[in-house]
Amino acid sequence: MLVPRTVEFITVKRNVALAGRSYGHWWVELDNDESYGWWPSRPVRLDQLFRGLPGVLNGLGLHHDATPTRDPNHGLPGDFEFHPILVAACTDEDLRNRIRSFAGSFAGGWRWSTRQTMNCRIWQLAMFDAVGLVDGTGNYHTRGSGCPALAPIRRTVTRVSGRRLWPRNLPQPGRRVGIATRSGSLGSRAS
Repeated sequence: MLVPRTVEFITVKRNVALAGRSYGHWWVELDNDESYGWWPSRPVRLDQLFRGLPGVLNGLGLHHDATPTRDPNHGLPGDFEFHPILVAACTDEDLRNRIRSFAGSFAGGWRWSTRQTMNCRIWQLAMFDAVGLVDGTGNYHTRGSGCPALAPIRRTVTRVSGRRLWPRNLPQPGRRVGIATRSGSLGSRAS
């Protein structure tokens, strides 16, 4: 139960949002057998992209190859892949159970925004917070640069101010996820 330590049986996968390709997707794979990610509950129309809609674990009901323990992107390469760092003292089996419990009990919406709102990215970071994982300082760049449409603005601000403007839709590295939904919390957990 040595901490901090790299957790080799978990692979974090992150596809960045690219205009014209996708919104991106973040998911985690455990032992090459199971995986978890957060999806919109149905195909997203443009008006729902920013207003939001219910979310669902692993795209259940949306993707034919989704199961409660398998994300539809399971086994696919990510734009970025790494093993997270465990910072909470627990056994590997306890960590697996914590991840399964968080994934299975989470309920909430899905929304793409320039501010922190629940989607696959924030869901993954919330899961990290809940189970005691962090990206590790060498992997913060995998969080991406935020909304691709706003990238030119961030680059301009960086050039003018001399400091990097962190995307508002992600917490800064080292900060816990803390967003409010319409119900007043990050999401809800089933009792």
